[in-house]
Amino acid sequence: MAVKQMAFYFDQNRCMGCHACVVACKDWNDVKPGEARWRRLSDTEVGTFPDVKVFNLVVSCNHCANPACTAACPVGAIYKRAEDGIVIVNRDLCQSIKACAVACPYGAPQFADDASEPVKQASWAVAHPMQKCTMCWDRQAEGLQPSCVASCPQRALDFGTAEAIAAKYPTAVRTVVGFPQTDKDSNGNTLASGDTVPSIFFKPKA
Repeated sequence: MAVKQMAFYFDQNRCMGCHACVVACKDWNDVKPGEARWRRLSDTEVGTFPDVKVFNLVVSCNHCANPACTAACPVGAIYKRAEDGIVIVNRDLCQSIKACAVACPYGAPQFADDASEPVKQASWAVAHPMQKCTMCWDRQAEGLQPSCVASCPQRALDFGTAEAIAAKYPTAVRTVVGFPQTDKDSNGNTLASGDTVPSIFFKPKA
């Protein structure tokens, strides 16, 4: 069990869909142009003209308290750090089996043939293994915010320990329009491991 759990916060009212967080994430983590996106932006439209609303949502790995990906990986390539609850993939162990991608409700595991060369930690012994958000643990170690949080011009994103986020945003909720069910895999099947308990808080769009 993690000593503390780091968490994201997203204000759906502030997000203008500019993709700054998506680009900053790719840039900092050396994720080359292509299919792999550690942070992704989607939008949901509801209503009919002239009463239409658009709900933006940016998500990455949610570093769940009960991550389905770790349970699904048959080679133990994904683990949860005890010191901060960040979920990490050891890309040297990954065999591109993709069971994690099926288990994850949020589309966090990314597979693409544009994977970067060695960046900060591993030798990437397996060609093009899984890659995903690390909550910029390396930036945090230097006292910096994750690149997505630091880049958002509207301050729609924030992060901190789950306790600090809950205290800072006391009206925050655990889901918004567009966010998937937290106890279903990517195919809509109920996860045997139960609710993933994603480490993210929201301010829903009014």
